[in-house]
Amino acid sequence: MFALSAYFAVKNNMQTIEHLRELFVYNDWANRRIVATLKGIDSEKSRKILAHLLITEQEYFERLYGKDSFGFDFWQELSLEECGNLARETAERYEKLLRKFDDEGLDLRIRYRTSEGVWFENTFRELLTHVVFHSSIHRGNIVLKLREENFTPPKIDYIIYLRETK
Repeated sequence: MFALSAYFAVKNNMQTIEHLRELFVYNDWANRRIVATLKGIDSEKSRKILAHLLITEQEYFERLYGKDSFGFDFWQELSLEECGNLARETAERYEKLLRKFDDEGLDLRIRYRTSEGVWFENTFRELLTHVVFHSSIHRGNIVLKLREENFTPPKIDYIIYLRETK
């Protein structure tokens, strides 16, 4: 019991910005693994889901800087090469953004309009967390689709990332 409570005490001292930086590095790692896997197989549905995931990451980045998303199509067609390029570019943009922030900066509020035209307001912290969760959900969709098509999906679990990179 003591070891577990000591773990949570240390973990709670980790600042949100540090944790978000780590999660975005993981997010990039997992996205690149999906891209690499799809280069060797033909899974049209998986590529479409990947394109959606990456386009959404890009659009949310733009929202952080005031872009109005009214009418935006989150399900655009992208080739696998375009997906790879977008994954790399977007990861670099988020990495640069997160280098600029401290924990207080994450509480800045952003007002934005969704693709349906509805206005919302959230903090940077909330929107950045959403991006990571949204991408994770859709990578799970890709893994499931690959299995349904009798392909072996890449191992993209966070714990695998930690084991391989730490």
